[in-house]
Amino acid sequence: MTQPVRIVLIGAESTGKSTLAAALADARGLPQTGEFVRTYVERLDRPLREDDLDPIARGQLAEEDRHTDVPAVLHDTNTLSTLIYARHYFGVTQAWLEQAFAARHYAIYLFCQPDIPWTPDPGQRDSPQARDAQHALFDAALQRRSLPAVRIAGDPATRLRSALNAVDQVLR
Repeated sequence: MTQPVRIVLIGAESTGKSTLAAALADARGLPQTGEFVRTYVERLDRPLREDDLDPIARGQLAEEDRHTDVPAVLHDTNTLSTLIYARHYFGVTQAWLEQAFAARHYAIYLFCQPDIPWTPDPGQRDSPQARDAQHALFDAALQRRSLPAVRIAGDPATRLRSALNAVDQVLR
């Protein structure tokens, strides 16, 4: 079976990924997958711990695999985020997840820039300062792995236009 063209929205917290994913899905009629860690954290009655990393990673992989029978799918983040946050918050590398990530092909990353106002999301976000530090981690990870990425910045209309152009290029 042919795998779908996987389009990933990625970036630090509060950079408009979910909003853009919904707009893209609507504009191009594409299915989308969500950010598993969001629902995982909402069910917890405590802060995340290192032993939460494997269930989060497995849940994200399952989320990504919800739409394998379609020509293309939008991922509102992927396991690269899981790897970055595991290292950032807990100082660990998940070797099995590195292998699972390397075995998957993502056609393009829409790298959302932190040029929009930071908005709080209790239990999910740290701070505007943390967002800037996280952005640098995402930028370095994309570059280190030589992943195809398009920077998405500007007001909502500009972001959507840039993302649509990138998606259309990949889907040709």
